[in-house]
Amino acid sequence: MKSLLLFVFAITLAGCSTQPKTIVNQDLSEGVVGTKPEGYPKTMVRALPDQPGFCVEVTQDWQERSYEGKTVWLKEKTVRSASCTKYRWYQLARDH
Repeated sequence: MKSLLLFVFAITLAGCSTQPKTIVNQDLSEGVVGTKPEGYPKTMVRALPDQPGFCVEVTQDWQERSYEGKTVWLKEKTVRSASCTKYRWYQLARDH
């Protein structure tokens, strides 16, 4: 029984750790041609709406790509879990 629980735990842990943390928008219509937009990277902490006490840190930046000889910047988001007290969570949830 213990080995079965350990196996289920290991599979769950492996499944959660393989999810991508960085998302790059591949839609060129939302890209910027030329120079990288100013003011990036931007980092913000967001409260998870259904999980009091849990927050995520979202960093937005631009990734350089080449398309038909031009430099195209595509928006990139990196999401990480962040420590968040319940008091901070309530502040973030209220402000959002």
